[in-house]
Amino acid sequence: MKREANPPEVIEKKCIGCKRCVAVCPSFVLEMAEEMAKVVRGAWCIGCGHCAAVCPSEAILYQGMLQEKHPKGGETPAVSPEELELLLRERRSVRRYTSEPVPEQTLKKILDAGRYGPTGTNSQNVHYIVLRSPDQIETLRQMTIRFYEKLFSRVEGGFSRFLLSLVAGKKTVEYLKDSLPKMRVAREAFNRGEDRLFYHAPVVMITHAESWDSSSAFNCSVALYHCSLMAHSLGFGCCFNGFLVNAVNHGPKIKRWLGIPADHRCYSAMGLGYPDVKYPNLVQRQPPKVRWR
Repeated sequence: MKREANPPEVIEKKCIGCKRCVAVCPSFVLEMAEEMAKVVRGAWCIGCGHCAAVCPSEAILYQGMLQEKHPKGGETPAVSPEELELLLRERRSVRRYTSEPVPEQTLKKILDAGRYGPTGTNSQNVHYIVLRSPDQIETLRQMTIRFYEKLFSRVEGGFSRFLLSLVAGKKTVEYLKDSLPKMRVAREAFNRGEDRLFYHAPVVMITHAESWDSSSAFNCSVALYHCSLMAHSLGFGCCFNGFLVNAVNHGPKIKRWLGIPADHRCYSAMGLGYPDVKYPNLVQRQPPKVRWR
């Protein structure tokens, strides 16, 4: 599926021939001719906007308008390395929320942060589903629980476990088998009215995109992580939910109920709300697993 994009326009009287736009264009749209940048393959434009963003003389019109000026000039990043490191370290997976609803304008601001994440070939193909209704979230919760109850019942059975290993792989089945005790404890918690899936989050966000696009998993994951960072900066908490992602992709009824197209997959999901917990301390993580070459 080809995504249409309007090619940039070079204002010749402003072009200073610095070649920066040519250097940063990923699609060979621009070339130098007579010491000026020229649009030579406009149909190849993917609409990334790098050419206009890098131009020091505002000689490029992108999508019919000049790029928005960087408030700091673009010479230095908006935050210091120390500030960014602290932001990354203090963001936690929140599993306790208040019942207070999240304002729609706030959700729009959070979602807006997701669109600035990078996407392969600038496809911008990330689709969101935002559930705010307690009834809808409860329906999704029950459907997901039933999916896992059925899955774990197969793990418990000898022959059905063997068949499942042929489809999902031996390692996956071993992991599920080891998780059976946790599943039983979670089930008991659900029976007591505890929500060990969404943790009573008032909002559930899901992303999906075309399954045939090899960049979709990256695109959706980065977009939702951007959303989580914006949510954190606004005083909200989030918790990513791989259990829901797996249930959506392997539970046809759940996927249809959410309205996700047949040729799409769910690639990320998270709960969101006002946190009912504070983290006065930072946690530690293992060193990077790196092999230098």
